[in-house]
Amino acid sequence: MSHALYGYADLHMHTHHSDGKPSPQALLDFVAKHRPHLNVIAITDHDTLDASLWAYEHRHRYPFDIVTGVEVTAEGGHVLALWVQTPIPARMSLAETAHAIHEAGGLAILAHPFHIEMDFVRKYARRYWCHPEVLLEAGIDGIEVHNAAIVTPGTNLAARFYAKRVGLPALGSSDAHTLGAIGTGRTRFWGRTADDLRQSILNQTTHAEGNAWKLTDYIEFLQSGQLRKPTTSLARTTS
Repeated sequence: MSHALYGYADLHMHTHHSDGKPSPQALLDFVAKHRPHLNVIAITDHDTLDASLWAYEHRHRYPFDIVTGVEVTAEGGHVLALWVQTPIPARMSLAETAHAIHEAGGLAILAHPFHIEMDFVRKYARRYWCHPEVLLEAGIDGIEVHNAAIVTPGTNLAARFYAKRVGLPALGSSDAHTLGAIGTGRTRFWGRTADDLRQSILNQTTHAEGNAWKLTDYIEFLQSGQLRKPTTSLARTTS
């Protein structure tokens, strides 16, 4: 790919409206100042759209495109609901979750499918591996194959192999919970805009790349006390 033809996206990051550390405004300001290579971003807090919708409403302030999104807790894993602006209920089956996302006009991306530190992932990972048709039948649109937050050796590699085996587009993201981690995982795509990115996912021409979080980002996150912190009102915490 020529540099003139592709862009970068980070579609999985969190604010203090779920278990991340930064405020939505701090996150956007940081990307604008320190991550000029990112053309498209999405805030995907756990089961709440508040920060993402606030960011989208203020998109005119920033030089990158903003996609609305949420990380939905489904019975079969975590699903990134991208391009949605209405709530997606949690605790539904994978198929029900994907259907709700599609009804809302979005795309459903299975996040960190083999993140074995998570109990519920261990429960479903073997099923996905042995029966890859499950994801296709559920209507999943893509798989996160590089998650920069994961430390277990081989996890991302397994996800990358699995995506190719299933025939679904591969995406990369940071899963950032601190500012410094933003952009450590990325999706490379044809074009530069959010519309280009969506088309690239549908055309299965995305590429996942990146590194792991720095040790300082892990330490900062663990010390922040934000682990699955209850959501707060955006009006009280941003300007």
